[in-house]
Amino acid sequence: MPPKSGPSKGNPRGGITDDPLVWIDCEMTGLNPDVEEIIEIYCVLTTGNMELIDEEGFHAVIHWPESRMNQMDEWCTKTHAGSGLTAAVLKSELTPEAAAEGLYEYITKFIPERKKALLAGNSVYADRGFLRKEPYTKVMKHLHHRILDVSAIKEAARRWCSEDILANVPVKKAKHKARDDILESIEEAKYYRNAIFRRGD
Repeated sequence: MPPKSGPSKGNPRGGITDDPLVWIDCEMTGLNPDVEEIIEIYCVLTTGNMELIDEEGFHAVIHWPESRMNQMDEWCTKTHAGSGLTAAVLKSELTPEAAAEGLYEYITKFIPERKKALLAGNSVYADRGFLRKEPYTKVMKHLHHRILDVSAIKEAARRWCSEDILANVPVKKAKHKARDDILESIEEAKYYRNAIFRRGD
């Protein structure tokens, strides 16, 4: 059953809200949302305290023809071929429209209230740039306009935190596979939460 929406009662482990986070990582054919395409999406839903709402998550590999994939730059071509994503994209029969509808239905099943959940992830502003385009716009319209960007927390920590905190930041494997990337982002955010925002508890 989806959780009942309503006013937040605060986070029992600290903070004034436990409003949910929608963690999304996209793999794309490049970084320019005006000319490039999403080829893979992974989404995980958590509470504001980063406890999983659903264990399964949402995953989509979106079909694009070989002619489109051949237009990728050298970095994307090498990375996506090495991870097996290019082959999966060519094999997939899922359209962007079907992926967008599936993502929207997944999020709204567990988080039916509009403008409550924040988009979260590492450098997630880049993902949002792609998700603001059709056919994904209704997903973004369902979410709050603010985001939780783990990369921003990281940059703040690099400038304002002591070396002992920075020395223990989880090392990312940089596989550039959407599921692995988003789970690593959640673990990194948990580390900053415990090391910075709850230090001394």
